[in-house]
Amino acid sequence: MAKIYFDVCCYNRPFDDLTQGRIRLETEALLLIINRILNNGYILCESPAIQFELSRMTDDYKKKKVIMLYSSIEKEMLKYDEKINIRAKELDAFNIKYFDALHIAFCEFYCIDYMLTTDKVLLNAVKRSDIKIRVMNPIEFVMEVLE
Repeated sequence: MAKIYFDVCCYNRPFDDLTQGRIRLETEALLLIINRILNNGYILCESPAIQFELSRMTDDYKKKKVIMLYSSIEKEMLKYDEKINIRAKELDAFNIKYFDALHIAFCEFYCIDYMLTTDKVLLNAVKRSDIKIRVMNPIEFVMEVLE
């Protein structure tokens, strides 16, 4: 069964401005993917980096909603290894922000099949990198991968 990793942008997306077309489509795609996860179609993975990043959210109202969504989905926890931090620092050469690099490094270390993000800057940086996993927008995932 394929393993998926959502970055924090994905958990936030359903609580962003849904009047914007792209945001609404990404939210609908994420809800389809979450439904597939809940019905045992995929395994969702998490890391300490996600938990830490969620804890740093400053909008308390949105944070509560995001954590409710995050907590409602069963996930497989990935454990930290120092090699993950080393790889995250290497990704700095591709102008990938540290937390994004940590998410990617966790996915590479654990051979996650798909990392999903709604972060366009990250998606563009990934195209110029040596990343060894598939990093995709949820809409792209639905169109290419969902059966």
